[in-house]
Amino acid sequence: MSVVTLLYGNEPQLIEEKKREFLRSYMYLPLVMLNDESGPARISEQLSEDSLFGDAKVFCLVNLPIIKKSGQKDSKEWDALYELLINYTGDNPVLLIYHDNIDKRIKRNNELLKKIPNTECKRLEGQELLYWLRNYCKSNGYSISPDGMNYLAHMLELWQDVPVTFMKTEMDRYFLQLQDTKTIDAIFLEENSSDYGAKNIFTFKEALLKQDVPVLLELFPFMFGYKEIDRAMSYIEGQLRLQLMVSECRKAGMALRQIETLFKDNGSTTKAYPIKLAYEASPRIPIIALRQLLHGLYEIMTDNRRGKGDIWRFRDLCLTYCGYKG
Repeated sequence: MSVVTLLYGNEPQLIEEKKREFLRSYMYLPLVMLNDESGPARISEQLSEDSLFGDAKVFCLVNLPIIKKSGQKDSKEWDALYELLINYTGDNPVLLIYHDNIDKRIKRNNELLKKIPNTECKRLEGQELLYWLRNYCKSNGYSISPDGMNYLAHMLELWQDVPVTFMKTEMDRYFLQLQDTKTIDAIFLEENSSDYGAKNIFTFKEALLKQDVPVLLELFPFMFGYKEIDRAMSYIEGQLRLQLMVSECRKAGMALRQIETLFKDNGSTTKAYPIKLAYEASPRIPIIALRQLLHGLYEIMTDNRRGKGDIWRFRDLCLTYCGYKG
């Protein structure tokens, strides 16, 4: 007896990977693809066929309305197919695919998840997505350098809900551009990654720490027009705060390893590589000016949340930090 297997979730790329993995186990069998347009009667008929009258096959059933949504009307035909699937005793393997989240508040959906082996393919975030990217590169014969991983971590911190499909497309394009070079580093990513908002915000943050006034002046119009300016300033504030903490630790005579241990012992989730970069940048960071910048930025962010912020103060604050007199 073959069990029915369910793949579901809001990440199509992961569903596709799990689907290929499942079908590789049955490469010797012909594949029958059916979806909701096939209709419950036809699907039930095919599932119920006696294997004595035909060759064995593997079924892939896509987006069937046997999984309930809130307010969905009942259908006797689809309900009958639901009962057939949760009690399936046929010889043919069946893969159910549902390209959406499942509402677990609905009793029947919970029953389905309890009775059928299932895997949720949900949107990856943060470290999970970085881990997927590293493994995808490795499987294609490439690697990502530490500074490249740090760059990607910053991008993903700024840009939430990044589809794995988009990141796969980006990586595939990088592989073509790299040719014989097998390592993706930060310089390559800065020059070749798609021009989306997160990239500009990261560039702005780097220019601010380097006190690069021409780049800041070039990017201010983008910052002022960015629809998630509060989130962008929150990211910048967090990065400046990290730099200040590391700079103060180094000024106090602490070595890099001691600072990393201090962060870890106090429950910080900051990785070692960003701490290393902040440590290396410390000699050129004016600590007093950075404190003043952070204090002013905090006030601007607080005022913005109260609906009385002035974004031009942000510009003046950044240029004052850079010692710009123009």
